[in-house]
Amino acid sequence: MDVLGIDIGYGYTKSFSVTPGIQRKLLLPTAVSSYAPDISFGIEIRTIRVNGTRYAVGEEVIINRLPYEATTSEDFVGSPSYMAILGYVLSHTGFRGKLMVTGLPPVFFTGERADRLCQLIRDQWFADDYGKPIPIPETIKVIPQGSGIFFSHVVDHPLIFEKNVLVMDIGYYTLDIVFFAGGKYVEGTATSLPMGVKRVYDEIRRTFEKIHGTFPKDEESIEEIIKHGKYTHFGKEYQLDVRDIIDSYRNMINTTIKSYLGETVKKINYVLSGGGGTVFFQETMKGVIPVEDPQFANARGFYHYGRQFL
Repeated sequence: MDVLGIDIGYGYTKSFSVTPGIQRKLLLPTAVSSYAPDISFGIEIRTIRVNGTRYAVGEEVIINRLPYEATTSEDFVGSPSYMAILGYVLSHTGFRGKLMVTGLPPVFFTGERADRLCQLIRDQWFADDYGKPIPIPETIKVIPQGSGIFFSHVVDHPLIFEKNVLVMDIGYYTLDIVFFAGGKYVEGTATSLPMGVKRVYDEIRRTFEKIHGTFPKDEESIEEIIKHGKYTHFGKEYQLDVRDIIDSYRNMINTTIKSYLGETVKKINYVLSGGGGTVFFQETMKGVIPVEDPQFANARGFYHYGRQFL
C-alpha cells in the first residue's frame, strides 16, 4: 500500500488504497467534535489527537450526538478539525506508504493554496487515543476535487484522455463542475453550486410528510425510496413515487450546466458524473456517463494519480 487517496467531502470522507489484489476503502461522516468529557457522559469515545488536542471523528460524533462544526466553509480546509479527519484516516487505514493524495474544493484551488495545504499537513503532529504517533507520508499531493473522478475513469477508458471532458461531482451539499481539455485540468472553469443531493432528500421528506406524516430522520430510508419507490418502517410499507422529484433535479442540473458553459457546451465530448449522488440518478441522466463506484471515484482517482506520480 504505497499510495492513499483521501477525498474529504462536505458530507462524507472517503479513502482508497490497494494492497496486493485487494482494494481498501474507508467511508465516514465528515463530522468532527472537540473532545469534552463533560459531553460524553461517561461513554468511552475514541479520539484522534492533533497537536495535543483530542477530537472525536466520524461515527463517534454522530452516534453520541456531539456538536460539530460546519464543513462547508472555506475556513474548514486546513483547520484543526480538517486535520483530525486526515489523522483519523491515516490511523484507521494503518497507512505507512510513500504518498498521500487529497483534494481542494475546485473553486478554492490554486497551485499556491495546494502548496500551502501540503506544508500545513506536514507541520501537524497526529496521535491516537494512547498517544502513539501517527506517521505522515513523506510526500503529499493536493489536486482539485472532481479531478479524481476524471482520473478514476480514464484508467479504464484511456481513449477519452485527450478529449474535452466535463466532470460533475454530485455531493451531499454541492454540485462541483470541473473541465479537462486534452488531459489537462483547465483552471478558472470550475464552479461549485449549492445543488447537492440534499435538495432531493429535503424535497422527498416534505412530500412524504404531506402524504404519510412525519418522516424518519435517517437517510437510508430516503435511499430506499429512491431505489424502490417504497420503504418499510416497523412492519408497515410506505410507498412514494419520487420520479418527478428526481427528473426535476436532473433538469435543473442540465439547465444550470448549459447556462454556465454557454457556447462551450458544444465543444464537450464527454460528461462524467461521480460522487455519492450519482448512484441514485444515473438511470435518468441521459447523455451522462456515471463512473464506476461513483461515491469512491474521487478517492480512487486520487490513488491512481498518485500511482502515476510515483
